[in-house]
Amino acid sequence: MSKLINRAEEDYIKAIYELTIQNEQPMIKTNEISEYFGYTDQSVNEMIKKLNQKKYVNFVPYKGINLTNKGKKEAIRMIRAHRIWEVFLTDKLGISWEDVHEDAEKLEHATSQRVLNLLYDFIGKPDFCQHGNPIPNLQGDIKKASNFSLASCEVGDVFKLTRVLDLRDLLIYLNEENIKLNDELTIIEKNEFNEIIKVRHHNEHKTISMKTAKMLFGTK
Repeated sequence: MSKLINRAEEDYIKAIYELTIQNEQPMIKTNEISEYFGYTDQSVNEMIKKLNQKKYVNFVPYKGINLTNKGKKEAIRMIRAHRIWEVFLTDKLGISWEDVHEDAEKLEHATSQRVLNLLYDFIGKPDFCQHGNPIPNLQGDIKKASNFSLASCEVGDVFKLTRVLDLRDLLIYLNEENIKLNDELTIIEKNEFNEIIKVRHHNEHKTISMKTAKMLFGTK
């Protein structure tokens, strides 16, 4: 018997869920999915039609797309698998946080629920992956991740880094600057014109571009 949903469809469902959470909106546009994957509008529209027919998404003309309950359940299953594998691969096998995404992406599609539950217990039932993204529990409950970015801080603020976007170049940059989750950055200068923000970190002054600052999330 063939699988009811293929890997490409799973990736779309997961992306729709993540974009909905990231944008804090009930619906997203097809062009947002196109930008996310770098696909053409036509290919995205064709996939959305398929997912709509399989009742994983609702498509409302001129308004956008959201996941059905069936779609949300599938998205949470995939995200849970991906982030559990990321924790295992980094903590137990020593793979760096910038290199772990691709392997976790492959493994999430091939893991049974039984193995995933055993793996989750084995790594200590963490609430977050090493990028600071929340891991849904067995019931599908998921802790809220911070959407407050370093770019939103003002001079004098002390920013605690709790989440970063899972982008390889960004993670390599953070390694080079020795910036890790739960580090504190004190904002000493913010230059909107030149789009830079200067911070004090471990008694060193660092200059961070506003583009990068928008990918770093936490609290102040």
